[in-house]
Amino acid sequence: MKAAEPLPAPAIDAELSRWTIRLLSHMQIAQPYLAPELTLGELAAQLRTNTSWLSRVINAGCGKNFNDFINEYRVQEAEARLRDPQFRHYTLLAVALEAGFNSKSTFNRVFKKLRGITPGEVNRLE
Repeated sequence: MKAAEPLPAPAIDAELSRWTIRLLSHMQIAQPYLAPELTLGELAAQLRTNTSWLSRVINAGCGKNFNDFINEYRVQEAEARLRDPQFRHYTLLAVALEAGFNSKSTFNRVFKKLRGITPGEVNRLE
């Protein structure tokens, strides 16, 4: 049996684009990032693909590594809650946990890295 020919570059680009759209749609609809223990393997299983392809989609299609990709969604979720008056009574830890972080220290570090301010400073911006 003859080995499959590698896809030409334009075909790979088209497949990568298709998978990037599929991934972003899944992130928006299913919100898998809310699970603190989410792994690349679990996300790949949800999308019915393998980890090496999903990693390539995230790296090339989204321009980030897996952790930065997931943490951006978590920070967006936390930021929305911090700005929403409905969540004003929540502690920073509660916001962190509901956004998918598994500790307050990770939440603070990642939030500061991605936004340049601490989570506690968000409320003061308004």
